[in-house]
Amino acid sequence: MPVVPATEHRLSLVVVAVATLWFAAVACWELFGPVLAGHYAASASLGIIADNMLRWDIIGPVWEYTAEAPTPNQYYCHHPWGTFWVTALAQKVLGRHDFVCRLPAVVLSSVTPTLLFLLGRALWRPAAGAIAAAAFVVTPISLSFANFNALEVPLIAWTTLGCWGFVRHQYTWKRRYLAASLAGWLMAVHSDWPAFVLIAVVLAVATLRGMLFRNTFGRFRLRPHVTWLILTAALCVMTVLTYAYLFHDADKLADLADSYRRRSRGSGSSLWAVLQSRRYWIELMFTPVTVALGVVAALALAVRIAWYARPLDAVPLSILTMATVQYVVFTQGASVHIFWPHCFAQFFALGMGALTATVLELAKASQDAPAHRSNRLFLVMGIAMFCLLVVLRDGVQVLGYARATGGRLNEKGLLVHSDGRKTAFLRWLAPQLPTHATVGMHEGMKTTWAQVWALGGRVVTPLSPPSRAQSVDAYLIDSRFMRATMLAATARNHHVTAVGPFWWIRSHETGPLQAFSITAREPSTWEWYFLSGTEPQRSITSDPFRTWELRNHFGQPAEAPSQNPQSFDQQRIAHNIIVNAGGDATVMRQRLQAQLTPPRTLFDDGTELLGIRYDDGVKPQLTLLFMAAGPASHDIMPAVRSRVVAGPRWSTTMGDPTIREVALPLDIAPIRWRAGYIYSQVVDIRKRPGTERFELYFELRGRNDNRPESRLPKLPSGDVSVTVLTL
Repeated sequence: MPVVPATEHRLSLVVVAVATLWFAAVACWELFGPVLAGHYAASASLGIIADNMLRWDIIGPVWEYTAEAPTPNQYYCHHPWGTFWVTALAQKVLGRHDFVCRLPAVVLSSVTPTLLFLLGRALWRPAAGAIAAAAFVVTPISLSFANFNALEVPLIAWTTLGCWGFVRHQYTWKRRYLAASLAGWLMAVHSDWPAFVLIAVVLAVATLRGMLFRNTFGRFRLRPHVTWLILTAALCVMTVLTYAYLFHDADKLADLADSYRRRSRGSGSSLWAVLQSRRYWIELMFTPVTVALGVVAALALAVRIAWYARPLDAVPLSILTMATVQYVVFTQGASVHIFWPHCFAQFFALGMGALTATVLELAKASQDAPAHRSNRLFLVMGIAMFCLLVVLRDGVQVLGYARATGGRLNEKGLLVHSDGRKTAFLRWLAPQLPTHATVGMHEGMKTTWAQVWALGGRVVTPLSPPSRAQSVDAYLIDSRFMRATMLAATARNHHVTAVGPFWWIRSHETGPLQAFSITAREPSTWEWYFLSGTEPQRSITSDPFRTWELRNHFGQPAEAPSQNPQSFDQQRIAHNIIVNAGGDATVMRQRLQAQLTPPRTLFDDGTELLGIRYDDGVKPQLTLLFMAAGPASHDIMPAVRSRVVAGPRWSTTMGDPTIREVALPLDIAPIRWRAGYIYSQVVDIRKRPGTERFELYFELRGRNDNRPESRLPKLPSGDVSVTVLTL
């Protein structure tokens, strides 16, 4: 270890402590909340796998609940199984809870800054290790996926441990560092395959050091060096053989090869073309500052290896090699998963440590007085921390954006489902179902692992059309994603319990439709941190107004509620009740209009946008209110798209160029609207960095290109869209 002033030790420990506490706090944010849709739903899949491992006493991962013990040919064999085993162990000890799905990632993320500090200190000096720890915890991708219990978080933590043990062993030849290195490698290769790339490069570095640089770092001891080489290589070989046997036994080797052929599809494209196509994702996850500093750090490390003859400085470059192979070779995976380049954050952290060490070493030659050394230390670390604070400005903003979208962020313009309301419905439903009930889900439910997990371990099967509902104990529909004719037939032929837009069909039961509303409130301070800071707290209550509306639209006897309307939506329905009875609804319409703001717009088919209502909160919502002229002549739907018209202020990251769909369909389609009725469309606003503009327009449903788009409602000016909100 280099001899450094006590000031550097103390300052470094302070930086590492702050970085660790900050990152642990980020990882623990929403720890006890429900697992929702998006990439984060993968954490629920590990909970399902753990359930199956413990219930059926199996070693292999199975991603869906089964009525009978799974067979090996149902095992998931695309990745090593270590992450699944760790989650199963946590669930065995702590029980079946939402937080268990995230806990392994939270623990590993919390210790990663300290591991990076130890590695940076071992390679260079304490100040370098401290900056490495700080660099990792400000990077947007690290913050966004700090509690993501999948592959990258354990891969980063365990490979950092393995590298630290290797470096310390090369300096000291002590067995405890040999054990630490082997432990890190063992857990890393059981986390994800890229660990083998890193270990292969490190083995090459160690071999090179043993052959050419024996006297570079003091006394060289051949026996412990060769011992480390043999044990590390043997560990990798045994792991490969183990999985080859397990996957062959499950008859999944061909499936594994096919999966990686798909993941690497498109890898023949030029690297520049690939990077250009992902430019926004790269800037969003790393910022241009991080990318520029990372390039400089890679060059600095190469110079250090050549100039100082320091082969151990190749360790960060080994991590860079691992990240690059994963990102460039498996290009299809990187094009789908925004978190794919997560390991570059590990390299960036060590690269910043290398830059800090290099600048301090270069400055040391000119000033040797103790006072000058302290000033130099504060200046260099201060400049490094300033650069990292620039990155943190974007990191904090992206963190909130990622949590609100389930880790999908802009999703290349596709509609993002958070499933907060759907999960509340499923958790309300689960206690009402038998323990061994089978649940059928219509394709419109867009089933995710998070939904299956929320039903408490019951067997879930895709099932369409609803006429087959009798084959399961419960059949679930998202009425927003079912054609109007099929929805009407379902209401006519089955007993329906509607919770918000979600329909629960009870097999072998009859009766009129019954509706419940999903009400929301803002979370308290502790709920905001421990449960959810991006979703409100929801409850489900019986709603006679909603019951009247659905019965009225689906041909069932509907009795007007006797109580006064309370919520905004109940006031809207109360207006429709008056219109249906032939009364004068002017007063109620004026009451609704008073709660709206412009624009007020009339489309050429007679549909009128009465105005908008914007409600801020942990999950901002835009409500659009329409007055119908009658049923639409075509199966159309109001839709909202957004575009970023100006990049974020004080940011180095470009504005999102993607036009994104943001509105879910209505559960009562315009083709069923009635003249004089008022309908609402609620749009969840997941604000993108920068200034974002939201536009209302109408679109045809389905994929029938024979229907003329010229029949879509337009404004008197001929425009097809109107701006309803700018944030």
